[in-house]
Amino acid sequence: MMFMMHISMLFALSVLLASTVLIIWSLRAEGEGRTFAKVIGSIVFIFSLLSMLCIGFYGVRVSAQGGFDMPSGVSRQMHDEMMEKMMPMMMEKMTNQMGKMGMSAGDNQKAPSQ
Repeated sequence: MMFMMHISMLFALSVLLASTVLIIWSLRAEGEGRTFAKVIGSIVFIFSLLSMLCIGFYGVRVSAQGGFDMPSGVSRQMHDEMMEKMMPMMMEKMTNQMGKMGMSAGDNQKAPSQ
């Protein structure tokens, strides 16, 4: 999750840089297309700046909620809730598989007899 935020921030920063270059070029250029380049550069600059602010805001917000603590981006609370619901089914499947192999529930914990 954090990796995606960094990629988004770098992309927005590169667009901001490109729009700044376009604005500077339009201020120094002479002739046709100068006004068009200035308008497009300004619009792209504003949108990329807003995008960077939005990425930063939501990055801090997700980080404060613990979203970067787990690699999947699932919060710890949601992970714990899912595990509570899934654990009985997982234990039942393991017990069934052990029964098919001819083992009982405590067989793997016994010390080997010599």
